[in-house]
Amino acid sequence: MIDSRYPDGFIEFLEFLCRKYRIDRSQVFVEFNFKAPPPVKGGRFGYYDGLLSYRERGGRFEFLITVFSIARDPLLTLGHEFAHLVDDMRSGSVGKLLRPPDDVRERKFDDQAREDLSLYRTETR
Repeated sequence: MIDSRYPDGFIEFLEFLCRKYRIDRSQVFVEFNFKAPPPVKGGRFGYYDGLLSYRERGGRFEFLITVFSIARDPLLTLGHEFAHLVDDMRSGSVGKLLRPPDDVRERKFDDQAREDLSLYRTETR
């Protein structure tokens, strides 16, 4: 499904990530949001360009990745939030509260997102 509400390649990249990490696509929802993003938690100035949230429904988790339209590279932001999802599922830490960013962890997810996006672009050329 390609929807004009999303940037080019957005849904296709999501499907690529779900296949790569063996995440059930029916558990992952995405939103490209034009509203103002929330400010970063903690003592930093700035805002989130993407967020991962979840809910438990019928005994299974469903995830919502929100990418805000202010993101410089929406696909990279999608990849970054998806990396959080994969890490949370593998570590069993789904459901933690939003807190100030951990720079080391965030860099790890940035690196993973860049790698995934590069692989996706290579495969779709």
